[in-house]
Amino acid sequence: MTASRTSAVRTLLRLLHLLGGVGFAGALAAQLAIASVAADTSPRLLAVRDIALSVSSTVVLPALGLMVLSGLLLLALRPALIEQRWLIGKLLIGIAVCGIALVQVHGAARQARTLAMQALTSPTDATTTAALATVLRSERLGAWSVLALAVVAVSLAVWRPRLGQRAELPTTPP
Repeated sequence: MTASRTSAVRTLLRLLHLLGGVGFAGALAAQLAIASVAADTSPRLLAVRDIALSVSSTVVLPALGLMVLSGLLLLALRPALIEQRWLIGKLLIGIAVCGIALVQVHGAARQARTLAMQALTSPTDATTTAALATVLRSERLGAWSVLALAVVAVSLAVWRPRLGQRAELPTTPP
């Protein structure tokens, strides 16, 4: 690959990484707004949960995938960056973001939708209502955690601190 073509690919991947991050954060903010809507009736609760699950499935997860894939491809284009500790920190934060987004946010959205369906069929079941409140709290906590970690990851990418130096092996004189 020529230098200009490599530069163009790198620029495209950076743009895709940025777009994935913006889409991911925006969709999480939308999901938080949707989750905060107080539903006073079971049919409305089910509709709100359907919307939240739809946002999670159609925007959050694809944006997360785009962000991760473009980040890894950028790293593959410049393997020397692995020496930078800020990038290792960003990579570890990215793993945490993926885990929390997949398990706690998307998983809770799916579980909340199921519990909302159960609440619609048996509206007097206190166990379902309590479980739904717990799941919604977990979903909100996960979304806020992911957003906070995303801010830290962006800060690392912009600031690029040294985070200490790697120990150099002593060289013997020739």
